[in-house]
Amino acid sequence: MKVLRVNSELKAVSLIIFILFQAFFVTKNSFASPFCGDLANALGPLDYTNPKDRKTLPIVESVHFTPEVVSLQESSGNILDGISYTLRVFPNHHRALHTITQYEIRERRKSQQKNETYKPPMTVHGYPASAECYFDRAIRWRPNDPTVRLLHGLFLHLSGNLEQALAEYKVSERIQPNLADLQYNLGLLYFDKKQYDLAKEHAKKAYQLGYPLPGLRKKLITVGQWP
Repeated sequence: MKVLRVNSELKAVSLIIFILFQAFFVTKNSFASPFCGDLANALGPLDYTNPKDRKTLPIVESVHFTPEVVSLQESSGNILDGISYTLRVFPNHHRALHTITQYEIRERRKSQQKNETYKPPMTVHGYPASAECYFDRAIRWRPNDPTVRLLHGLFLHLSGNLEQALAEYKVSERIQPNLADLQYNLGLLYFDKKQYDLAKEHAKKAYQLGYPLPGLRKKLITVGQWP
């Protein structure tokens, strides 16, 4: 009976060790391979805002982020491949993030015209080639890049997620309040929310900072909120 009790205790200890190992393994891998992919890459990740890292930009852009890809020309081959490669090397590449936003909004509209739901294709790395995933990666890489937060807010705004967009615009504003583009888009968002006093406030800031386009001002004129 004594031997049996020892064996039972050894089995219990072994079971505990196994459970702890499994928990550690799952936790470790959940951090190593998040839903939108690990940031590790053969080249990079590099910081789009870092002058030293930007020395690599011409190599990447001349091959992968070509003018044809930027303008979403179908003749450029697989547009997503070019954008994806660029954003794997430079997760916070501002122009590529803007391009993936334009691409996805365009593809969503195409799907809507067919009464279908747009489903982003999967990358070879195992995560969706979606704008949301690329913004997830950019924010994990450089959470305090105000332009990344602004661009994410713009994507959310264009997607109709006004409250989430406002939250991202506000993060950008806390980091760098004197961005003309940010103030302009905040004004547009408040206009869409029919909060015209706040729209006017941010419009004035945008134009004081030199924002060139008159669209927001014209919108405010139509509701008697300008000058």
